Amino acid sequence: MKFNEEMKGIISLIVATIIYSFFGVLTRIIGFEIPVFYGIATRGLVSLIILAILLFGKHLWKAIKRTDWLWFFLRSVGGFFGFMGSYFSFYYIPMGTAYFIFYGGSTISGYFFGRFLYAEKITRVKLLSLILALSGLLLIYAQSIGVGNALWMGAAFIGGIGTGTWNTFSKKISGHYSDIQLNFMDFSFSFIFTLILSLLFREQWVMPDLNNIWLANALFIVMFLSTGQLMVYGFKRLDAQIGSLIMLSEVLFGVILGYLFYREIPSYWATLGGILVITAIMLPEVRWKK
Repeated sequence: MKFNEEMKGIISLIVATIIYSFFGVLTRIIGFEIPVFYGIATRGLVSLIILAILLFGKHLWKAIKRTDWLWFFLRSVGGFFGFMGSYFSFYYIPMGTAYFIFYGGSTISGYFFGRFLYAEKITRVKLLSLILALSGLLLIYAQSIGVGNALWMGAAFIGGIGTGTWNTFSKKISGHYSDIQLNFMDFSFSFIFTLILSLLFREQWVMPDLNNIWLANALFIVMFLSTGQLMVYGFKRLDAQIGSLIMLSEVLFGVILGYLFYREIPSYWATLGGILVITAIMLPEVRWKK
């Protein structure tokens, strides 16, 4: 039974990474044609309406315990910094550099929170997997990593930590509330944050239009709604450390998309790095016999 639940979690996270691998493409399409905080707020509002229909229509709402409000809030703050850090870094610095730093921060934070929040042991196999994963990332993006802009490289790392926080903190509350309620609360906080920031920065709000920019914004909504559900579902069934490793499969799907859309053929070193990442993901799932 436990193995079946783990497999469901693994499949859920892999599907989420396939969908999320389009993040960089959508970021480049939208850019700053839509004001950043206003764009997040519009996506948050539409997502809230959809989730509210599902949540209250199916009578899934549960009263939130006083002690759980903090975890809801901290998870949403992590998600906010995760998005902002990744959005700016993917736009301003080479995508390979952003991916490397972002997922380095995400994986390390996943291991950290798994150890100190959930008392997950860092076994020799997990440690080896971490080393292999980071080495694989380095090989995949070695040619595209440059000095770049320290500010946006720092943003990528903060984004990775924020995303790792958002992923792993869901385990603290996912056992008490439905996946839909977790994401409803997440979008609620996000909508409030970004609406206030948009007003403070006096962003110029624009009406939605039938063009590629707003189509990409709509696809962002679909992406966040689907991946939000899949990630909560997956991390609920896996160790935070294992889940963080599986999230690295997005890098591999990003390489595949690069070939399909832009005919970017991965180099020998990138291929070797991909093999290391795949090995790192699979290694902890091997049923080792003493």
